[in-house]
Amino acid sequence: MSNRSMRWLLVPALVLGLGCDGGSDEGEGAEEAPDEQAEASAPADPTEMDATAVAARIEAGEDIFLLDVRTPEELQEDGVIAGYTHIPIDELEGRLAEVPADKPIVAY
Repeated sequence: MSNRSMRWLLVPALVLGLGCDGGSDEGEGAEEAPDEQAEASAPADPTEMDATAVAARIEAGEDIFLLDVRTPEELQEDGVIAGYTHIPIDELEGRLAEVPADKPIVAY
């Protein structure tokens, strides 16, 4: 993993928790108490991490979803990180189903 590619990880992980609704649709399954339901569907607070912190978590074996939201031109110019998933920011809303709800997400 090159430091040149990792510099993009200085961008706050603003996508953490997007689409995390606990896997249930309204009206399906057992009903939860309002407080439990709000807690289950609340997205995680975003955390800003630098490239070193992200690299350490990856090297420690943590299963992190690397979400690259840059344009194709930026990918070509600055390179990529092994194991990334590319969803350009202007396509993200329509492709949220591709973003896992069960692991930390690092967006850059």
